[in-house]
Formats: sequence, structure tokens, C-alpha cells
Amino acid sequence: MYRQSPVGTTERPIHADPETAPRARCVAAVAPLLCVVMAIRRAFLTMVAMTALSAGRVATGADAVPPVQVSVSVEPATLAAGSDARVTLKLVPNTGIKLNKYPKIKIVVPAAAGLVAESEASIGNAAPPSADDLEANYYHGSVDPLSVSVHVDPAATRGRHDVPAKLSYFYCVASSGYCAPAKVAVTIPVTVR
Repeated sequence: MYRQSPVGTTERPIHADPETAPRARCVAAVAPLLCVVMAIRRAFLTMVAMTALSAGRVATGADAVPPVQVSVSVEPATLAAGSDARVTLKLVPNTGIKLNKYPKIKIVVPAAAGLVAESEASIGNAAPPSADDLEANYYHGSVDPLSVSVHVDPAATRGRHDVPAKLSYFYCVASSGYCAPAKVAVTIPVTVR
């Protein structure tokens, strides 16, 4: 179908369905640099999409695998109201994941009225590594356990309580170089006798 212009000349075809419309093509004789830029842009966007897929960042919901497995232990397992508990988090990076020392790995336990006081702790480096030794920024093999002391309120009721906390860390995917921060909700089981 062709559209008529006001002066009666025929213009380019009109395509009602974008699926059947001809795709724009690069005309090397008209704009060779533009063709090269468009090809590089397409290749770059494809590479970014493939990297994101291989890093597992596109997965959502129940099928998403966290880059680091976190386990929580509390000592003593049962404690009296008004005492302190030592909470230890063990972080195990999945295969192909590097856990950074900088920025620090940090746990924040917000205050919960009648249950626990606010507390936080961190491990890692306070400053970035030198440009000559970037590998020094990663934990190799095991990661130091992260421990925080949590004070239980003297008025805390008996029984098991799940105390919410936030863990933050920075990790990199070894194969692609993709790096990102992560913030994870952690539950700390506190049993008051």
C-alpha cells in the first residue's frame, strides 16, 4: 500500500504490521561509519545479554540461586533474658564466585523492642586494594566467619524468636568479570528460656 502526498506524488510504503515491515539496512555508500557503529552496538548489547544470562542475574523468583550460601549459628542455643548471644555467619561462595574483602562484608541487626538491641559487625578491608594487586581484594578458598554480639532485652518473653537482620557484601563472577553488591535478609533464631 502506498500513501499519496498532498501534491499527488507517491511516497514510501506504509506498513500497518511492524512484523512485516522491511528492516532498516545500512547503506555502506551513504554512511559507512554509521554502519560500523550500529554493528558494534548490536554486538555489545548481545554480549551484555549473554553475560547476564551466564551470570544467573536474569533468573528471578524461586529458581534464582544466590551467589553466596549463608549459614547462621547462635551460641548459646538457649539463653536467659538480659544476656548476650554470639551470632556467627558462615559465608560460602558458589563455584565461580569471588567474594570481595572491600567493601566490607557487613551484618546489621536492627533493634526489636522487647527482644534485642541494635548491633552490627563487619569483616574485610576498610580501603580498596592497590591497582597493582587487585587479586588481594578477594577471599581465596574459605571466608572468615562474621560474628556479631546480640544483647537480648531483659523483658524478652520465653520461647523461640526469629530476629531479622541484613547482610551486605560485594561479589564478582570469575568467568565474566561481572561484579555487584548483594543485600540479603538473614533470620537469626534466638531462644529465650
